[in-house]
Amino acid sequence: MNVEEKLYKLTQIGIALSRERNLRVLLSKILSEARAFTNAEGGSLYIHRDGKLTFAVSQNDVLYSQQDTVRCKVFRGKTLDIGNNSIAGYSAYTGETINIADAYTIPNDAPYHIDRSFDIENQYRTKSMLVIPMGEKSDELIGVLALINALDNDGKIIPFAQEYEMLIAALASQAAVAIRNAQLNQHLQEAYLDTIMRLSRAAEFRDKETAFHLEKISTYSAILAEQLGFPQKYVDDIRYASPMHDIGKIGISDSILLKPGKLTSEEFEQMKQHTIYGADILKNAKSDVLELSLEIALTHHERYDGLGYPTGLKGKEIPWGGRIVAVADVFDALTSKRCYKDAWETDKAIEYITELAGKQFDPIVVKAFHTSLEKILDAKKTYEES
Repeated sequence: MNVEEKLYKLTQIGIALSRERNLRVLLSKILSEARAFTNAEGGSLYIHRDGKLTFAVSQNDVLYSQQDTVRCKVFRGKTLDIGNNSIAGYSAYTGETINIADAYTIPNDAPYHIDRSFDIENQYRTKSMLVIPMGEKSDELIGVLALINALDNDGKIIPFAQEYEMLIAALASQAAVAIRNAQLNQHLQEAYLDTIMRLSRAAEFRDKETAFHLEKISTYSAILAEQLGFPQKYVDDIRYASPMHDIGKIGISDSILLKPGKLTSEEFEQMKQHTIYGADILKNAKSDVLELSLEIALTHHERYDGLGYPTGLKGKEIPWGGRIVAVADVFDALTSKRCYKDAWETDKAIEYITELAGKQFDPIVVKAFHTSLEKILDAKKTYEES
């Protein structure tokens, strides 16, 4: 590309980044675009948080694919000090762009050095590096972008051309603005979710054994929706909407809700009304999340075979929200202690859900449940440790 083409490409990248509001997706996209622009073999992106650089994203075409989250877990939660020591830390401290032809030939008296332990462990060779601080303003550090091993057309490692220093610095500046906007959007979403969680707890407040139930339903439902291939917006919406699934229980008496034994047929008919109560509470909602909350509250006890309640919907008549939350809700209910039962073993609960595929549950959702089981169990363990 000539200079004009590069500037045009840079502008297009900046526009694309400004439109992305999902922080996780944005960070990965920033690194991908910077690597593609410079033909870099790999790279990492760090976010400035609490006076340190926190590792956010890593990509490397030699060691792992961008989707290889298992390999990337080794970096998760790691931090770097800002200051003299690491290359990224020094770049953050000074605000300088650092272009290194060979990281293994950095002089001993340089104010930074490379830690070769990762290379040794993975039989990798970090050579050329381009490290750029990201900031909205000169006095506000957002993070650091580190690119590794520029490649020529034959795949040979070469130094990063000096012309890329200014261009990637411009990209980093655009990326910093996009990150800040995404962070603000995430904070708003978190505040929104916090409000919904607090309202949802009103229905669960009398039952102390369901303390983490809402958070788990939220997480499990989002994992299932993502596995099913729904757009990110729907994944986010169901994450925020699913905790409202039992909001109608606020209208159920304690004698029924907290009864330690089996409900009588009359009591069970009363309990089933919580789906109707929940829909009444959420009706005439104006936001996408609350509309989905209504849908879930009303239909998460419908069954795929049509034998559920409150209206006996069958198969695809049941909206996706109800089908997804049905699996998430039952899995958590079975594996959690309640006033009327002990927690089931996880394997027994999985077997139960599998056996009821095509009966109580949508078999497509059950398949997604099995495919994403590792993520669900990881989340379950995290909540149990909490």
